[in-house]
Amino acid sequence: MSPDNLRRLRLRVTLKLMILAAVTVFLFLLLAALFSRPGGNIVLPLEIDLTNIAAGASERVQWNGRRVLILHRDRKMLDALADADELYDPASRFDRKPRGLSLEHRGFLPEWLVVYAESTDLGCDLDLVSPDDATDWAGGLVDRCRGGRYDFAGRVYRGQPAMRNLEVPHYGLDGSRLTLGVE
Repeated sequence: MSPDNLRRLRLRVTLKLMILAAVTVFLFLLLAALFSRPGGNIVLPLEIDLTNIAAGASERVQWNGRRVLILHRDRKMLDALADADELYDPASRFDRKPRGLSLEHRGFLPEWLVVYAESTDLGCDLDLVSPDDATDWAGGLVDRCRGGRYDFAGRVYRGQPAMRNLEVPHYGLDGSRLTLGVE
């Protein structure tokens, strides 16, 4: 092989290796972006003033790329909480939640429910059904895709498409202020 042919061969091999390295880096970055947490890995706290949420009403906020539902439960909603025999996981053993929550209410205070506003099977939006508007059940939350039902504590009823209770984000309560993203 002549020196010119050898140099051309080395140049072709070097260029092909550089192209392969560039494609590998591109695929790695693409896959890392697809499988990373929504909003990145930085968890920024978000403060919400609770004085504007009337009893029986809810508010939805965006936090870290996810929808969060804040429900101010009134006496009817608390009385309509499902019995343990109606629920798939009444002890909340299989769901994600911060430590220290009441198992009965799944909140730090009985009148406040804070959950991700997504069904646990398909991630669909949730609609609030008050006890007065519910016909064949006590009311709670219903997902828009398949009609999966959750009680006013975010616990899934038996026989629903979802098999887990609604996820509760880490939050703290300080008087009339709720802070998402603190433990």
